[in-house]
Amino acid sequence: MLSLNGNFITISHKFLPQPDDDLVLYLNNNQAENVIHITHAFSDATDRISRCKWYKKGTLYEEWESKDYINSSEVVIYIKEFFFTIRSIFKTKMKWDFCVCMDGMCTFFGIFLRSLGKIKKVNYWAMDFVPENRFKSGFKNFIYHKINIFGYKNADEMWDLSPRMADAREEFLGIKKDSYRKHKVVPYGMWIDRIKRYSYEECEKNTLVFMGHLLEKQGVQLVLDAIPEIVKKIPDFKFKAIGTGNYEGKLKEKVKDLKIEKYVNFLGKIEKNEDLEEEIAKSCVAIAPYIEKLDTWTKYADPGKVKTYLACGIPVLLTDVPWNAREIEEMGCGKIIEESTESIINSFSELNQGTMNNKYRKQALSYISKFDYRNIFKELNL
Repeated sequence: MLSLNGNFITISHKFLPQPDDDLVLYLNNNQAENVIHITHAFSDATDRISRCKWYKKGTLYEEWESKDYINSSEVVIYIKEFFFTIRSIFKTKMKWDFCVCMDGMCTFFGIFLRSLGKIKKVNYWAMDFVPENRFKSGFKNFIYHKINIFGYKNADEMWDLSPRMADAREEFLGIKKDSYRKHKVVPYGMWIDRIKRYSYEECEKNTLVFMGHLLEKQGVQLVLDAIPEIVKKIPDFKFKAIGTGNYEGKLKEKVKDLKIEKYVNFLGKIEKNEDLEEEIAKSCVAIAPYIEKLDTWTKYADPGKVKTYLACGIPVLLTDVPWNAREIEEMGCGKIIEESTESIINSFSELNQGTMNNKYRKQALSYISKFDYRNIFKELNL
């Protein structure tokens, strides 16, 4: 059971919101004594700034940041992040009870601070596991795995987003489950109560929504290819794409080539979670068309996008890539699709119907209720 009397640190690399934000929110909402949230801008972000926010009893007490290292080499940026993290913790002139780190590099920072006596306990909350080709460079992949392995074996607790992660580490890296000091699955959760949901009768009819990083592996191009056929059946169809990414330009070019501009709306990145959830919840159907041969991340992780869709109470179309895809289909709140325009067209048409849509909405909320962050965080052993 999580005690709120201690002093907490979270360290992460970020581009989009992820569970460290939710843990900090939970701690602050429950007025934990001290909470420090250190974030380092991820490589896809528009800057390479490191930031630190220090909260006391749920109120922001102090904050600071580094200069922007956007034009620096990766080596220089990681050195900057290391010293920024160390300097931030020493600046507080405190000893900290718990440090939750969201990747291998951040876990290395935490373990170093533990060796200096500034932190008592370091937990590694792994957001992904990529067995091969995380980077184009073989040397970078080697360093990536070495740093992660160090974190797996030396963190006080290893938390995985999905049950596939530990199995994959044993298969690809030979790390047996008894190699961890402690291990548990801590899944992606949602704030169930803050989301306003809509019935089929209240939603934006004939809309399909995608939310996430606009990368080739996310499969949005499959949806665009299907639209010319969808609008023959549903003339007032709308597709909403929420997010940004390095594949966005090519997707917009495809929209022009297919002459489907009137049916597609790129909404960009929606910063506030409540606004994002509202935009999704009022849609009719959501989609997560991961392309298996391109996606080395999602198979072993627990994609937050799918749970966001379900928490917003709308039916989900998804390829059979996430670990829980079949479970979602079996629970009647989503439908597995193939990587084809025909499959997208037929499945959307089915879930776009009122009776079926409302049935899936009801099941979505039933399934997602077990992933309420309030319950997940209460059970953490911090």
